[in-house]
Amino acid sequence: MPELPEVETIRRDLLRRVRGRTIAGVDFSPDPRGCRLLRRYPSRASFSRRLSGRKILDLRRRGKYLLFVLDSGEFLIIHLGMSGRLLAPAAGDPAPSHLRAVLRLRGGGFLRYADPRKFGEFYLFSPRRKETAVNPFRLGPEPLDKDFDAGRLGSALARRRAPLKAVLLDQKAVAGLGNIYTDEALFRARLHPRRPSDRVKAAEVRDLRRAIRSVLREAVRARGTTAEDGGYQDAVGRNGSFQFRLRVYQRKGEPCPRCRTPIATARIAGRTSHFCPRCQT
Repeated sequence: MPELPEVETIRRDLLRRVRGRTIAGVDFSPDPRGCRLLRRYPSRASFSRRLSGRKILDLRRRGKYLLFVLDSGEFLIIHLGMSGRLLAPAAGDPAPSHLRAVLRLRGGGFLRYADPRKFGEFYLFSPRRKETAVNPFRLGPEPLDKDFDAGRLGSALARRRAPLKAVLLDQKAVAGLGNIYTDEALFRARLHPRRPSDRVKAAEVRDLRRAIRSVLREAVRARGTTAEDGGYQDAVGRNGSFQFRLRVYQRKGEPCPRCRTPIATARIAGRTSHFCPRCQT
């Protein structure tokens, strides 16, 4: 699933292409099970009508969500799910496989949304209408923001007895983290993913905060991680490069880069966690 660095890379790629542009409409590909992108909306036609003619004032990110700020006061919100790609094709580029939607821009140009596994969703969030299908502003703190300090992280951990990995995956605790970057941050902080979150000491919280921020910043600079499944590409169809810097994620059985102990895995919160059984306690 695209996490904070991947979504932030796509946001930066698209910003100059969409800011100030007007939406001409959005077309959804036929789907025998209905338009799964719009699970929470009864009509794709009414959804498209609300977007048509709206000007895109800005493109922001909140956690793993892309937020198109519209001149109506609404937000078009796109969540990429497990395998979604939001692409800004060049003229003549062939349509990708698994195309689900096309966002047309007035005056020419469009965005394509492709999604093999169909877990992605489109939303309209309107504070005025008090729509509650999704509210990205109720997520936890952004880990790269200045106000994400050790005190705030420590409070989120102290309230839970769940495994540390499970708490970090909770978007209400920290926004934007997923399987890749929790594994990498916990390795850097020398913390075991099964450690009860309320048993992390103050000094360890500071180390964890530092590890989270450093791994995310490095991954953003590397334009994200294209893992073994090749699922992630940026908005112009290029792979990220952080996969070449991963220390534990998807490296089961390989020697730990610190102590040479084979990297192990465990199932935590429904996800496969990668860690060093010796270095991480």
